[in-house]
Amino acid sequence: MQTITIDTITQAVIDHGDGGKTHPRLYEIYTSLVKHLHAFVREVNLTEPELQQGRDFLNRGSHHTQVIPDGEIQMLTDLLGISMLVELLKDSNGDVTEANLEGPLYVPNSPQRKLGDRIGIDAEGEPLFLSGRVLDVDGHAIANALIEVWQPNSKGLYDIIDPSQPAGNFRGQLHTDENGNYSFETVVPSGYNIPNDGPCGEVLRLLGRHTWRAAHIHFKLSATGYTPLTTQIFIDSDPLLDSDTTFTVRSTIIKLQKHKSLPELEAQNQNKPFYSAQFDFVLKPIVTAREVQPVNPLFEVT
Repeated sequence: MQTITIDTITQAVIDHGDGGKTHPRLYEIYTSLVKHLHAFVREVNLTEPELQQGRDFLNRGSHHTQVIPDGEIQMLTDLLGISMLVELLKDSNGDVTEANLEGPLYVPNSPQRKLGDRIGIDAEGEPLFLSGRVLDVDGHAIANALIEVWQPNSKGLYDIIDPSQPAGNFRGQLHTDENGNYSFETVVPSGYNIPNDGPCGEVLRLLGRHTWRAAHIHFKLSATGYTPLTTQIFIDSDPLLDSDTTFTVRSTIIKLQKHKSLPELEAQNQNKPFYSAQFDFVLKPIVTAREVQPVNPLFEVT
């Protein structure tokens, strides 16, 4: 008969199964998780009321709301730096544009745009003309690469949470030309508060953490023969670059150039000062099947 004590319970939980015969990778993750969770409970001497508070927090975080239809669990992993750490673990090639989080506000099948199109309406926003190229690791142009872009407006609001904006506002998908060029008109995005009236916001306030994201623009890129890329680019003048609450600011930062002379305004058909910036994306070629070991999903549907 097995006797459960404070010294034996961790290994008892780990051994309660077939030792990874059914699913080795899941067993590896499960074993490490149990060890770390039990070590955490011991380290902080977790009490029963505190455990119940934790349960209540996770239950509340999983509830769907109008602002966060999928619940706050993804936001929780973002706020704990776990989401970004996973990106950092897989993104080890310094020759290509760094990957970043997709975030919860991506919408597939965004409006089709032509090169140079304006992708959103915001009368109060500062116009921004963004351009650049999509290249391979050798500096060669990637023609007909698909670029999906989405961002908040100048008030930090995305179309799907702001009913005053038309659907698809500041979203779009466009293709590079034969020289890998892309260009579009938008507005300088604003940083914004993540949804903070739920359990995650409560905990951040108790920790003295702010709930702001630095100003950024999201991109997804894909091209035949290249590994798809999801990333974010940030605005160099944003005061939150060093304290983004999701820890996602890396080196993809653009410097804005202001234009206000009459010839510049006339050239871009603008009636107020505007900004421009350039950013080139570098994609990694797809690794051949011979170079990759197959990975089984943690949970398989049978």
